[in-house]
Amino acid sequence: MKIKKGTIIELNVESLSYGGDGFARYNDIAVFVQKGLPGQTLEAVITKKNKKFLKAKILNILKKSPDQINPKCTHFQDCGGCSFQNYNYSKQLQEKGNQVKDLLKHITGLSSSKIKKIKKANQTYNYRNKMEFTFSNDPWFEKYNPKEKKDLCLGLHPKGRFDKTIDLENCEIQSEISNQILNIARHSAIKNNLTPYDIKKHTGFLRQIVIRSAIHKNETMVIIVTSENNQKKLEPLINDLKKVTEIKAIINNVNRKKADVSYSEEQYLLYGDDFITEKIGPYKFRISPDSFFQTNSKQAKILYDLIKKEANLTGNEIIYDLYCGTGTIGIYLSKKAKKIFGFEIIPSAIDDAIINASNNNVKNALFFQGDIKDSLIDNKEIDIIEKPDISIIDPPRSGLHPKALKNIIKLKQKKIIYISCNPSTQARDLIDFIDAGYKVINIIPVDMFPHTPHIESIVTLER
Repeated sequence: MKIKKGTIIELNVESLSYGGDGFARYNDIAVFVQKGLPGQTLEAVITKKNKKFLKAKILNILKKSPDQINPKCTHFQDCGGCSFQNYNYSKQLQEKGNQVKDLLKHITGLSSSKIKKIKKANQTYNYRNKMEFTFSNDPWFEKYNPKEKKDLCLGLHPKGRFDKTIDLENCEIQSEISNQILNIARHSAIKNNLTPYDIKKHTGFLRQIVIRSAIHKNETMVIIVTSENNQKKLEPLINDLKKVTEIKAIINNVNRKKADVSYSEEQYLLYGDDFITEKIGPYKFRISPDSFFQTNSKQAKILYDLIKKEANLTGNEIIYDLYCGTGTIGIYLSKKAKKIFGFEIIPSAIDDAIINASNNNVKNALFFQGDIKDSLIDNKEIDIIEKPDISIIDPPRSGLHPKALKNIIKLKQKKIIYISCNPSTQARDLIDFIDAGYKVINIIPVDMFPHTPHIESIVTLER
């Protein structure tokens, strides 16, 4: 049978691929099945044909996976936020651990003996401390949770559709207070005739709402993204949100551009403080509207304790915390280090890092603002500080810029601890470190985001 888009085939799903799709084979061709689970026999329709692989969607489940369970979320089948709520958590961990092994073996040729057992999350629901939702006038009709369409909806996109929005009643992976805020914001916007932004016509007022929560003192920050600066128009919404006692900050980001992003240089404090505070271990951290912070606060402590163990500090080490964000990792390691030097491109994050160090009485940390690919080598300011014994690297999902990678190698540190939320780009970068004489000592996968395809990976290298 000739395979083309629209062809219906029967498949046996073998495993989960990196990215979350079920992996199957059809006549020795790799097939990636959206929401497919290992152990399922499916009738599927081909949605994309490539020379090397096929993509497919489920039409009928002919045989269930033995590890298939009922999802907790009413929106699960339609929403693109989660992938595996219908799959036993222990099996999720097993598949994620296998993905790290397969990626590293395929890209770097590393032995799987270097890879430790994946660290599980103790809390698998209501763990996310940051979520971003879209206001829209174009709701997605939910096949599995149908309801009346409204002129304004607020929620997440279905997978692969950024023009449509699912009107979420709740999200099972974010905090309960965030779900309450989500529904208050929707109700208030409808009641006060606030128009959602139309991404096709580029008209309307409300664009996104970002909710950030901190467990330490049960504080929440709400960031409302609008297309213009009109605080009078926002007043009714702000007044409704202020009734929630956990809300300690309300910020307005104004995005006048067509790009559908929540970040903006035009920012206004509408209520409370311009930060919230989280605690990891004995350390407290200030979180500003645009600064990076680990999205799972409880699991972040497990991650940082693993990094501390891999660093194996004696008290004499100089540590470079590269892509340091608000300084969390460096500050967490500071008690057993001689000196910490943090580097970060975002100025507001450096401001937070300096405040965080001061608030935690950390006196052996110094922070520099700049891009690693430009400022780390041949910089008069940095040339006067000590060179590192250990570098901690926690880059964006895209991995290291080639120039940044070369600059890190030039530092000639004895040990590198590379943390990544994208094992694929991490594996790519490891090749250069190995070629430069570093040996991979340990690889530790950490599940920071249960029910999603995302995996954190800690790799320790030494020379």
